[in-house]
Amino acid sequence: MNNKAAKTKLLLKYIAAGGAIAIISLISPQLPYRLLRAYIKNRKFQKDRLLQDLKRLQKRELLDYKTLPTGELQISLKSAGKKQILRYEIDNMRINRPPKWDKKWRLIVFDIPDRKRAASNALRAKCKELGLYQLQKSIYIYPFPCEAEIEFISSIFNVRDHVLIMNVSDFEGDKKLMKLFQI
Repeated sequence: MNNKAAKTKLLLKYIAAGGAIAIISLISPQLPYRLLRAYIKNRKFQKDRLLQDLKRLQKRELLDYKTLPTGELQISLKSAGKKQILRYEIDNMRINRPPKWDKKWRLIVFDIPDRKRAASNALRAKCKELGLYQLQKSIYIYPFPCEAEIEFISSIFNVRDHVLIMNVSDFEGDKKLMKLFQI
């Protein structure tokens, strides 16, 4: 991730953590709110640098900001900014493996229209990254609960209507996959 993308991610996350709207005093270098403390941690606070980053995010229509007559800065996170935060959360997503297997397989099947090929490819890549086993191009299987993660990912890519999640207790060839997943 390049430096600007990292700054975008960090700034959006801290604004979101502080709520949809944040008001920050720019008069004092000591910011009164914790939401940007991590953003400026290990750096001398630079008002111009913060404003430059905010302008860039406003230009991308991820947030709005304005300086109030009191010298405070009002920052509002737009819906595109909230979606961007969710996308960043996808990057950190992991599926937790329970201590005991419930003997159910999760079969994920999707048939996404060609006009949404980028979303289909992104969903496929994320399934592989999460460790799901690819049976066919758009069919994956996993032995542990992953329904919430698949639901979240497919919703973010706006293809949830094209994804089917099934619980399967038995199928031909499951011994091979049990060995693969070490269960």
